[in-house]
Amino acid sequence: LARKYVYWPSIDSQIERLVKGCEQCALTRSDPPKAPNHPWDEPSENWERVHIDYAGPFQGHHFLVCVDAKSKWAEIEPVRDAPTTASTISLLNKIFATHGFPSHLVSDNATIFQSEAFHLYCRSNGIYQKFIAPGHPATNGLAERNVQTLKNKLRAASDEDIPMQDKIRKILFRYRATPLASGSSPAELYLKRKFRTRLDAFFPVESHTSQSTQVTKRFFYVGERVQIRIFKGNNSVWEFGEVVQRYGQRHYLVRLDGSGRLLKRHINQLRDTLVRPKKTVSFGPAQSFEVPCLPSRCHQSTPRHHGSPSPRPSPRTPPNTTPSPGIPPTTPIRPIVRPVRARRLPERFRDPNVILRF
Repeated sequence: LARKYVYWPSIDSQIERLVKGCEQCALTRSDPPKAPNHPWDEPSENWERVHIDYAGPFQGHHFLVCVDAKSKWAEIEPVRDAPTTASTISLLNKIFATHGFPSHLVSDNATIFQSEAFHLYCRSNGIYQKFIAPGHPATNGLAERNVQTLKNKLRAASDEDIPMQDKIRKILFRYRATPLASGSSPAELYLKRKFRTRLDAFFPVESHTSQSTQVTKRFFYVGERVQIRIFKGNNSVWEFGEVVQRYGQRHYLVRLDGSGRLLKRHINQLRDTLVRPKKTVSFGPAQSFEVPCLPSRCHQSTPRHHGSPSPRPSPRTPPNTTPSPGIPPTTPIRPIVRPVRARRLPERFRDPNVILRF
């Protein structure tokens, strides 16, 4: 505007200095353009640098959020009361008991983290504190981003009638299993293994065979006679049995002689034997056998006394049947039926290692 009316050398710079020196102009100036945040250096190991921050009060709780800078693994501890230095140290000890102490701890300038007790706690455990610029939470953006994620998930789960601890566990489980921009989840980056979820149940479980090169010298075949160690009270005795099934290389299922119990034992509790099982004889109820009489004796007449009743026919000969002369009568052979009694093991011999089959 001034150039339209006057001109002298360095007019632009003099007018600029005049405006910058005006107090009212300085108070009404707009904010300067925001500079891009300087990225943090990538840690060389997991849990080397940890970012912490408090969220809340939200839904009646305060939440201590700890995030690993390398793997983005998160830990969240909820508390009902307002946080203090002592309660914060107690929560951090609970987290560090699982993951160990980090080398660097990044936080804002809250009174809790600036107290002398917290400084002493960090120095005594070899933790170097890093503070962000006051009023610039974007420097601690890793913790701030997880605080916003936590609040959004808690709002979505507000209709679930479960304790807050269960909500936090569910949120952490899903967060740790969700892949990041790198394609790997925080759990895979931190634990260095696959993080199984309920969706993995769609795939069949692969059976891994043992890669051990150690050769077992002793083994038993199915049907082989063995002696099995039985524990009775504080003593152990050896009883005879037969191998019924083999589990792997060192476990067997053995049927005991006599009782027929099925026991699972390690190969160290078995030894081979050539003793055969004892033969048992069972006696059934007494049976009456009908022996046919000779023809000469069957046709002999017996003298009758006067007044004596006539003899009744023998029960061995069916009524209304007359044997042919010269051929002895035949009697059908009845099959021998022996009763079967149920065998039950006494209570003192029953233990959880015994497999009963009826």
